[in-house]
Amino acid sequence: MSRKFIIKESTRNRCKIIPIEAHTLAGYRPISLELFAYLWDVKTIDFSIYLRVEKELLEYIKPSELSVELLQHIWLASLREDAGVDVYVARKDFPKFEHTLDYVRRKKINALLEREQGLDRRTLEVFADLSGASQMVLRGGIDKQVAERVKAAASAMVQNLMDSDCAMATLSRMISIDPTLYDHSASVAMFATVMARRQYGDNMPFKDAVVLAQSGLYHDAGKSCVPNAILNKPGAFTPEEFDVMKSHVHHGFRELSTAIHAGAPIDPLVAQVAIEHHERFTGKGYPYGKKGRFEEDAEFGIHPYARIVSIADAYSALLMKRVYKPALPAEKALELMEMSAGNDFDPLIFAPFAANVKLSLNLLRETREKEQKKSGNIYMVEKGDSIAKKINETRKADSAKAAVAKPKIGA
Repeated sequence: MSRKFIIKESTRNRCKIIPIEAHTLAGYRPISLELFAYLWDVKTIDFSIYLRVEKELLEYIKPSELSVELLQHIWLASLREDAGVDVYVARKDFPKFEHTLDYVRRKKINALLEREQGLDRRTLEVFADLSGASQMVLRGGIDKQVAERVKAAASAMVQNLMDSDCAMATLSRMISIDPTLYDHSASVAMFATVMARRQYGDNMPFKDAVVLAQSGLYHDAGKSCVPNAILNKPGAFTPEEFDVMKSHVHHGFRELSTAIHAGAPIDPLVAQVAIEHHERFTGKGYPYGKKGRFEEDAEFGIHPYARIVSIADAYSALLMKRVYKPALPAEKALELMEMSAGNDFDPLIFAPFAANVKLSLNLLRETREKEQKKSGNIYMVEKGDSIAKKINETRKADSAKAAVAKPKIGA
């Protein structure tokens, strides 16, 4: 039975339709479905959103037509198996698209800092910059411009974040408060680099830390070649689907290698991490079943950057809510990783990582408690009022202000 996406006649009448010729898509840039969470938070846009359906490109949402309903149509269409659907913006409008995302991202971060006492502002500001860079990689393709943006964001992170004791805890808490703000690749880059710098200190030069940060940002670049229906499948993969999913490591290596050959400022180690980040320390990973340390076995061992990124990747993935799994609190995520650490991760890297996460979470908890004591609410009660009633009314008002109703748009 065919699952091809059928364009309704009413849609054809409403939308401008562009036949896709050999070079049509050169003027457009594909965008990730994950970014749609941001578009729900804006009332207007100054660019069009296009939907590719096989050999036709539809101007599906014009600037004057933005609505939750149309965004939902695109989301659901993109998830249909074998639908042949992708989402684009015009290349000339991509800066406008980025500006909109950056506006929403920073607005969310400010709201997060107001709501949650103790979170580290600098960590979240660096995260916002990294997230902007990582989203250029997701479904955006890798070229010299993207690579320069990623390198600049990685360098800024290494300069500004390495001495933050609360960085890991701030990121760990962020996803449980606002899942739509979370960016997996940006978080992997931060977790991996903070982990390495805190473990190795000055023995890890600045330029090496920047390469590791870039490795985190690019580690899943190959997922741009995996269909949305598989990336967002709610159930278990069939063996064939899992093979498609696993192919992202090869796709990432190929895309990065091509960009490097074309002159993009990307260290070859970044491509090596992309293909090795699912290898496991005892040899049970993919694609090659490598095991142990590259330093001890250059042919079959796993590069240290890949061993670091694999830990950051696993931890970040456990924190995230997906269509096929719930989000986990940081403590539970770490507990699950500790149970499998003997098989999956280099113990010389994992043990300091676990200790650093626990230390960071404890420091954040202590900071929050201190802030709550310093800024505890004071309720003014008129003579004759019930104190309990007054406090209850105030708390209800505060809760009403904090609540934000949003449509469910997927993981």
